[in-house]
Amino acid sequence: MQNLWIITKEDLKNLFKNPMWMFYSTVFPILLIIILGFLNKDSYGSEITSYDYYGISLMIYAVTSSGMTSANAFMEERIRKANMRIIYAPGSESVIYLSKIISSFLFALICHTFDMILLFNLFHIHVEAVPELILMLILGEFFFNALGVMFCCIFKTEAMANQILSIFINLFAILGGLIFPVDGYGKAVRAISYISPSKWLAKAAFGMIYDRNYTWFIPVMAGLGICILTVLIICSKTFRKEDCIC
Repeated sequence: MQNLWIITKEDLKNLFKNPMWMFYSTVFPILLIIILGFLNKDSYGSEITSYDYYGISLMIYAVTSSGMTSANAFMEERIRKANMRIIYAPGSESVIYLSKIISSFLFALICHTFDMILLFNLFHIHVEAVPELILMLILGEFFFNALGVMFCCIFKTEAMANQILSIFINLFAILGGLIFPVDGYGKAVRAISYISPSKWLAKAAFGMIYDRNYTWFIPVMAGLGICILTVLIICSKTFRKEDCIC
């Protein structure tokens, strides 16, 4: 347990030292919300503005995209030497992938929390059920970061993991209606969209904020919990320490 904390702390420091990850996790979501909110401001009313919609939907998109950070943090070329030292140190090899999941999760959570505080105050974004939203986003962050590491464990290389993961992330975002609503494309598309965890988060978030409907909260929390457990089991079954140094 001590080794896990030490390695996680070092991984977290490396994440904050990388300017590209800082930009992608902090600045990029802010720019995306500002640009799309401005371009679509005439499509919304004065009571519910474009910033209200994109402030929620694109923060969920940022949470969904956080898996790219964990995948890069796990198998980036310059990380391999550090992984080699960990592999030959005493202790469980599971600390390698667990430390990457936890550090990437903490990094994304800190960056996105900063973004939300800044944007929600700057554009006066309407938000309700704050404790429930925070709990859902915490589980969402953990799941998508664990998903990124799982793809690395399965496909063994950063390039392959990133390529496949980016497809899943964008598919989750589209089906979740984070970029544009998909419910108007018929019953079949609407039914398929519920395979996306991003759809669960968006459905529950907007329901709680605008309808005070908490029906989806417990199912989403349970669903994300099951997904996290499944991903961690797959990581434990597919991870090989040799893949971190080859």
